Amino acid sequence: MTATTDESVLELSRVFDAPPARVFEAWLNREEWQSWIGPEGIRCDVPLLEPRVGGRYRVNMNMSDGRVIAVAGVFKLIEAPRRLAFTWGLDGDANRQSLVTITFNDLGDRTELILMQEGLGTVENRDGHSQGWNSALNKLDRHLANRSAAER
Repeated sequence: MTATTDESVLELSRVFDAPPARVFEAWLNREEWQSWIGPEGIRCDVPLLEPRVGGRYRVNMNMSDGRVIAVAGVFKLIEAPRRLAFTWGLDGDANRQSLVTITFNDLGDRTELILMQEGLGTVENRDGHSQGWNSALNKLDRHLANRSAAER
């Protein structure tokens, strides 16, 4: 029996110059998450963040054309500082929810972050989310570097 792969599953890997606990915290602290979540050039507000299993969150992406795209979900797994999983989708659209699972691998003073997003449905949707997450992870990298510099 051969395993089948879902081509619509997104998997990204990135290494950050910060320990896992520090990178993990940036996902569950409202002010920090708000400062880097969302693609570059898009300001996001996080009016709701309940960092516990079963807790909810909401991210409002303020687009340059004045539209607001609201993404919301529920935390499914929180194992600090190793793993985090939450649903991700348009607020109010129960049919278009995906699952994001993030693993934080300890590399000493550095962290390998692996992000997997399942349930995107199409390769086009996967590729769009890949661009968005890669852009947000660029912002997270700058956020962590700025925090590290400020703490020195």
